[in-house]
Amino acid sequence: MAQINNHGYEKIRQYILSSWNYIEVQDTTGIALKRFGIVDGLQVTGNATTQEIEYKLVITGDSTFLGKTVGKSILLEVATNGSPIATEVFAPFTFESADDQLTIIHKLQVPQILV
Repeated sequence: MAQINNHGYEKIRQYILSSWNYIEVQDTTGIALKRFGIVDGLQVTGNATTQEIEYKLVITGDSTFLGKTVGKSILLEVATNGSPIATEVFAPFTFESADDQLTIIHKLQVPQILV
């Protein structure tokens, strides 16, 4: 069986960075509240040579979230529909005022072979 080399992992990371660019925020039961992309404030850090890719999203208690409880977020590659790539479940957070903020961070590790 062949093993993926450093160049192969770099290509995988490049694909992830260019394609997996949506986070959907859900309530504790898995009902979608809103999907965010890079144009909506989703920040993606990492590059083809870093083992870790980080997705960061800061949500405020605007009209979409006021009074709602968030407990899960999923990483996707499409703006609508699609299947989850990675899921983060966290302690439920309820937006009680417009000043409330929630920061969600997804971290993915793509193995790196050291030669």
